[in-house]
Amino acid sequence: MNPDDRERHRARVQRHDTRSFGVSGAMTFDSVNALWRDSDEMFSGDGVVQIDLREVTHTDSAGLALLVEWLREAGRRGGRVEFLNLPAQMIALADAANLQPVLTGNRGDART
Repeated sequence: MNPDDRERHRARVQRHDTRSFGVSGAMTFDSVNALWRDSDEMFSGDGVVQIDLREVTHTDSAGLALLVEWLREAGRRGGRVEFLNLPAQMIALADAANLQPVLTGNRGDART
C-alpha cells in the first residue's frame, strides 16, 4: 500500500458538531488504541453522543470491543451513545457475540 492509500485508510475520529462524531478508516487491532485516544472529547459531558460509522472501511473484533468501551465510557460519564450506520461486518461480529441489541439500543434484549 502506498503512503497516500495508508493515509486515506487511516482510522480517524472526526467531530461533526457538539454531540455528533464520525469514524473513518479501519477499526482493527492496529487502530483501536489510536481511536480510543482520539475519542476522549466525545464523552466531555452527559447526554446522547451520536457516532456515525458510515465511513468505516474494515473492522474486526477489536473494533467491536472499542464500541463496547465507548458505551461504557459514556455511561460512566452519565451519557449515552447512539451508533449510526453500523457496517455489515460489525453487525455480523456483534450477532456472533450476542451484542447487536446492545449496539442498537435494545439493551434489555441482550440480557436474555
